[in-house]
Amino acid sequence: MPPQDVAAEQSVLGAMMLSKDAIADVVEDLRIADFYRPAHATIYDAIIEIYGRGEPADAVTVSAELTRTGELARIGGASYLHTLVSLVPTAANAGYYARIVKERAILRRLVEAGTRIVQLGYTGEGDVDDVVDRAQAEVYEVTERRTAEDYLPLRELMDGALTEIEAIANRGGEMVGVPTGFTDLDALTNGLHPGQLVILAARPALGKALALDTPIPTPTGWTTMGDIRPGQSVFDEEGNPTTVVAVSPTWHDRPCYRITFSDGSTIVADEEHEWLTETRASRKSAQAAAVGYNRTRNQRTFAEVRTTGEIARTLRCATKDARLNHSVVNAQALSLPEADLLVPPYTLGVWLGDGTSAAAHFTSADPEIAMFVEAEGIDAPYVGHGSVQALLRRLGVLGDKHIPQSYLRASEDQRRALLAGLLDTDGTVTATGNIQFTSTSRVLVDGVYELVVSLGYRCSISGKRVKGRTEATSIAYNLNFTTDDEVFRLPRKALLHKERRQGKVSQRLRSRFITRVERVASVPVMCIQVSNDSHLYLAGRSMIPTHNSTLALDVARSASIRHGLTSVIFSLEMGRNEILMRLLSAEAQVALHHMRSGNMSDNDWTKLAGKMGTVSEAPLFIDDSPNLTMMEIRAKCRRLKQRHDLRLVVVDYLQLMNSGKRVESRQQEVSEFSRSLKLLAKELDVPVIAVSQLNRGPEQRTDKR
Repeated sequence: MPPQDVAAEQSVLGAMMLSKDAIADVVEDLRIADFYRPAHATIYDAIIEIYGRGEPADAVTVSAELTRTGELARIGGASYLHTLVSLVPTAANAGYYARIVKERAILRRLVEAGTRIVQLGYTGEGDVDDVVDRAQAEVYEVTERRTAEDYLPLRELMDGALTEIEAIANRGGEMVGVPTGFTDLDALTNGLHPGQLVILAARPALGKALALDTPIPTPTGWTTMGDIRPGQSVFDEEGNPTTVVAVSPTWHDRPCYRITFSDGSTIVADEEHEWLTETRASRKSAQAAAVGYNRTRNQRTFAEVRTTGEIARTLRCATKDARLNHSVVNAQALSLPEADLLVPPYTLGVWLGDGTSAAAHFTSADPEIAMFVEAEGIDAPYVGHGSVQALLRRLGVLGDKHIPQSYLRASEDQRRALLAGLLDTDGTVTATGNIQFTSTSRVLVDGVYELVVSLGYRCSISGKRVKGRTEATSIAYNLNFTTDDEVFRLPRKALLHKERRQGKVSQRLRSRFITRVERVASVPVMCIQVSNDSHLYLAGRSMIPTHNSTLALDVARSASIRHGLTSVIFSLEMGRNEILMRLLSAEAQVALHHMRSGNMSDNDWTKLAGKMGTVSEAPLFIDDSPNLTMMEIRAKCRRLKQRHDLRLVVVDYLQLMNSGKRVESRQQEVSEFSRSLKLLAKELDVPVIAVSQLNRGPEQRTDKR
C-alpha cells in the first residue's frame, strides 16, 4: 500500500467543516492532490470553493455544493459528511492533521519519483548527464513547496529595511533591479524589482509620439500625424505602402525635442520616440568588415533603436573633435504603380525646366532633348502647341509652374523620367559632383525637393537673394543632392556627373546625420501603429524612417541579451519561432519581412551571423504552449527559478490566458489571473510583467472616454 493516513484525511475534512479557523490553518499547507482518497479530494475542493466565496462551510453547505456539481453520490452521500464531522477528536488540531496528510502525500510522490528514476536508469536513453538532470528534476518536483511566511510587526522589519537601504547607497548608483532597456524609466525606478507585478496596458505599439503637425507621406499625397485615422495607408522604410491599424489618443505635457538633421530638415518628437540610428562605432565596424581591416571579417556593431532622450545625451562622440555620432539611413524610393499621366513625365520635366510658363513650348541648345521629347510622342520644341497646351492647362500648371501631385505619386520610373527632364534642362553638376537645381519659384523647388526625396536621396535647399523683376522672384532657391545613380538623360551632363563623382566616397550618401537635439515647449503629440513587420513608417517632408517597438519583448531582450539575466516569456499570442525572428531582427537590425520572404541580402546575412551567437547564448526562455493555465505558468517558473536563477517573467498577453474552470464572467477570471501573477512575483521574488490590451472602443467615441 502507498503511504497514506485515511484517518488523518477524515479528521482534516471534519475539522474544516466544524471551524473556519481550521480552514485558514489547513489551506496554507494542503493541496487537492495531497489527499489519497479521490472522494476526500473532492470534498476538500468543495470546502475551499465555499470558503473562497466567504460563505460558511459545514456539512449542510458542503452537501449542497456537491449536489450542485453532481459529486455528492460519488463521495458517499450526505451521511458520509456527517460521519467526517463526528470522527474529529478536536478541530483545534486541524493543522497537525494537515501536516500528516501532507507528509504522506510527499512520501507517495517520492515513491512515484523513485519509480520513474529507476525506469530512467534501466532504459539509459540519451546522454548520462541528461538522465541525471531528469532524475534531479523528479526529486525537485517532489520537494517543491511554497513556504508561507507569517506576519511580523514593523519593529522586526525595520532592521532588514535599513540594511537594504544602506546596501543600495553603497552601490554608488548601480542598477539594483532588472533593467528595462529604457533609460529614463530605469533612472526613475532603478529597474524592475523582485515581487513587483507590472501591467503593461496599452493599445498595441503605442507610446512613442510625434507632434500633431508632423507631415506624413501617403500614396495619394500628404497628411499630418493629427489627421491620420486607422485604415489609411502610409509608407514603410522600403517605400512600400503600409496600413495604419491603430491611432493613439492625443497626449499633452510630454517632454518634447526638435531633432535637426544634416540636410536641414527637422521633426518634433517626444522624449521616448524611437529612432533606428547608426553610430560612429557601428559605421567604423561596417567599414572594417568591408575592407577586412585588422583581419576583421564580420561587422560586430550595428545600428540600434534609441530614444530621442538617449540621442540627445550621446549626440556627439567622446572624441577630441566631438564629431557627430548618430545617423539615420535614408528611406528607399517610394514603390507605387504606374500612373495614367496627361503629359509624358520627361516632357513635363523639360517644360517645367526650360519652358515658357504661359505657352506650350521650350528652348534648348541640346538637340538630344528634343529627340527625347519626340520619343514620347510630342512634337518638339513646341510640344504640340495646341493639344499639349490644353493638357498643361488641365494639369493646372500653365502660368503656374509646379509639379502636380499625380506625378509625385507616379511609379518610380515615371518619377525618374520627370527628374531627368528637369535636370537635363535646368540641372548643373558642381566641381565635387553634386547635383543642383536652381529656380526663383519656391513652389517649383519644393516640388522638385519632394520628387528627389521620394526617390531615396538626401536633399537640401538654400536661398540666395538676387535681382529679380518682383520681390517674389528676388530669391534664387538652390536645391542640392548627391548620388552615383544616373539621373541625367542628356549625354554631356551624364558624362560630366560620372567624371566628377569618380573616386568620391559614397558611403555617407545613404544616410543623414542628426546635428542637433534641442528641448522645446511641450506640444500635443500622438502616434500610430502600422501593419508592417518592421513597425517603421516615414515622417516629415524629407521622409525619415521612424520606429515603433514591442515593449514587453524589448524589456526581456534588454534583461537577457544585454545584461545576462534569466528571463522567460510565456507567449499566448506569438509562436516561439516568430518571437525568435523578432529578437534576431531587432538585434541584427535586419527587416523582419526579409527573413520571412527569404529576400535577404549578403549584408543582411552578415548582420544576422554577427548576432546569432549573442542571441543564442542569452538566458532567455520562450514558452508558446497554447491554453496555458496559471498553475502551469507557476510550475514552470518555479523550475526556472530553481535551475537558472530566474529574474524576470513576461506573460503576453493577459486576456488570452485560460483558467480551465467555469467562471461567472471573463472579468472575474482576468482579475484572478492578476492576483495569481502578483502572488507568483512575491513567491519567486522576481518582477512579473503582464501585457494587457486596452479596449479600443473609446477610440471610436468623440470624447475618447
